[in-house]
Amino acid sequence: MQKARRVMPPSLMRWIPNRLIVKLMRRMMGFPNRDIATGKVATRHLSIPGPQGEIPVRIYTPEGVDLPILLYFHGGGWVGGSVDCVENIGRGIADRGGHIVVNVDYRLAPEHKFPAGLEDCYAAVEWAAQHASELGGDPTHLVVAGDSAGANFATVCCLLAHERGGPPISQQVLIYPGVDLSGRHDEEHGPQEGSGGMNLGSFMASVYVDRPEQLADPRCSPWLAKDVSFMPPALILTAEYCFIRDQGEAYAKKLAAEGVTTRVIRYNGLNHAFLDKVGVWDYADACIEDIADALGRH
Repeated sequence: MQKARRVMPPSLMRWIPNRLIVKLMRRMMGFPNRDIATGKVATRHLSIPGPQGEIPVRIYTPEGVDLPILLYFHGGGWVGGSVDCVENIGRGIADRGGHIVVNVDYRLAPEHKFPAGLEDCYAAVEWAAQHASELGGDPTHLVVAGDSAGANFATVCCLLAHERGGPPISQQVLIYPGVDLSGRHDEEHGPQEGSGGMNLGSFMASVYVDRPEQLADPRCSPWLAKDVSFMPPALILTAEYCFIRDQGEAYAKKLAAEGVTTRVIRYNGLNHAFLDKVGVWDYADACIEDIADALGRH
């Protein structure tokens, strides 16, 4: 990260058009990885109804009956990433954790600004609850999970389910979550060491939302939610050198302080998006095992 800042300092980044940054981000997303499933995991490609048209999903089904269902939302800074990038993550969780995993291909900004992608994810949660029996799953055991921006969507889906009287969510798995786009966490606690120049809020204000004040909406920044006491149990995974590590761990403390059963694992020596290297790095494989343990290896 230090070397990257010498080559491409934040002061220079300010002069690069956001559309070019988005294009570069999308090209950089993902990492060559491998399928770690050792059992039989069937893959299905479907399209499900969404708020503005069909939402493509991939469903990974291990052997078993009445299995819990886990909705997985990929990361990518709300502007990039794909179901392809997290295919082997989803298959690994399905295999190790014994869950049916629904990998959701939600709409991306800036073509589709807030709350388009979020509403796609929530529509997938509702669809999974309604069609659980058709999938061979248990409608009473619904889990949401995601990495980075996808983790933001996962926990906000819990907020929406509570507000809208939606399906009960039994657990949330948040992998290096981005939970504060407003910048208020850094204003109150100071920027995390090593994150200097990572002005996520100003970039997101220009590409993710129509108005900057929307970044303080708990649907964008769930760390600002006034009440999280109703939240389902949470597993929050952070990385030592992740530039949003502190806000993720602060969110864990917020949940725990309001009585939510919360477990945090910090992976030392690693950076943001390390799980993309599943099947390549032992650390990433161990993370899948930790998730499976938290899910109870149904």
